[in-house]
Amino acid sequence: MITQPELHPRVSSALSEREHRPQKPLPEWPHLHPMPQSIGATRTRTPNVAFAGLQLLLGYEWLLAGGDKLLLGTFPAQLAGLLNSSLGSGHLVGFFAALLRGLVMPNAALFGYLIEWGEALAGLGLMAAGLIALLRPLAGRSLRGTSLVLFASVDRLLERLAPLAAAGAGLLGLSFFFLDGLPVPWFVPSIAFGGSIDTGLLLAAASVILVVSKFVQQRPGR
Repeated sequence: MITQPELHPRVSSALSEREHRPQKPLPEWPHLHPMPQSIGATRTRTPNVAFAGLQLLLGYEWLLAGGDKLLLGTFPAQLAGLLNSSLGSGHLVGFFAALLRGLVMPNAALFGYLIEWGEALAGLGLMAAGLIALLRPLAGRSLRGTSLVLFASVDRLLERLAPLAAAGAGLLGLSFFFLDGLPVPWFVPSIAFGGSIDTGLLLAAASVILVVSKFVQQRPGR
């Protein structure tokens, strides 16, 4: 039978003292300390160029739409007349026409301000989110300390706001599609030179793609 040899009392005491001695803190080297998750993600994540490009393109479209209305300066005052013309054409769907008459027309000026500012802010939000996504690798290599923390915070905020901006823009696009009388999105030889996909429907579909893609990217294990 093999037994462990007994240690000298002085050696045993020294080992016991070493085991209970408090460990000295590690030197202040950056690579020895854990990196905050948001900053580490900023440094390691690569952008989805197609997704960011779609955000930039869709955001620019909505920024132009809202900016034109803001620069015009009289869109809220003119909205009631525009809606009267659409209602008088007779090509609107029944429930949508009733919604315009009962809710929007009595508050046309308020909805005018909401539309122009909603379009402009949605466009700015989508463009900012796409631009930050493209700049993420460069920021991870170039920024340090407070600048990197600030960039990561802005990145995280825009990631949460971008789906909301896309959803709002999608609702606006859908409403324009209804205002156009639900034109058919398939082959129409009579308008071969003009195309048959309505702009409002196209913008609404692109917004849905953005929202769905964002939630798919945020799933664990991606």
